[in-house]
Amino acid sequence: MITVLFGGSRPEGNTAQLTKMALKGHDYEWFDLTQYRLNPVRDVRHDGSVITVYEDDYKKIIDKVLASDTVIFASPVYWYSLSASLKAFIDHWSETLMDPDYRDFKTKMSEKDFRLIIVGGDFPKVKAKPCITQMKYSLEFLGGTLSGYIIGTAEKPGDIKKDSYALDRAQEWQETLSRNE
Repeated sequence: MITVLFGGSRPEGNTAQLTKMALKGHDYEWFDLTQYRLNPVRDVRHDGSVITVYEDDYKKIIDKVLASDTVIFASPVYWYSLSASLKAFIDHWSETLMDPDYRDFKTKMSEKDFRLIIVGGDFPKVKAKPCITQMKYSLEFLGGTLSGYIIGTAEKPGDIKKDSYALDRAQEWQETLSRNE
């Protein structure tokens, strides 16, 4: 099962288009994180309490992620980083690590095929490097690995269709995802 965590502000924008190209011919579940409520993360590491209740939409999404074989993070580059909605989801991993109902969280996350699609308009192949590093370190902390990424260049609506490098990589993913299903 493939799960997409989409952090873009335009549901049919360049990031969404590139992600859908990479997934053409595959079944997947798409979570537009801007349409879900993700409360600020609670840090209970030093007060002796545990997280057992989520008063937002996080639990529904993380349960789908944990049931997935492949997880694709898709985000435009905003200020040299991932979108706020995607980052808010990732921040919640801190809560999951403290939740006794998810004792096997790290183990399950270490077994996923994680991939990243990022699109930017201002030299993203250079300026998106912090996004890639952020995801690599975050996943490594959980024992996981970022198995691949696509960096797309697009500034105006539809520009992604002009980025032959990103389109070629999306085509490669169509084939490699088949082997992972």
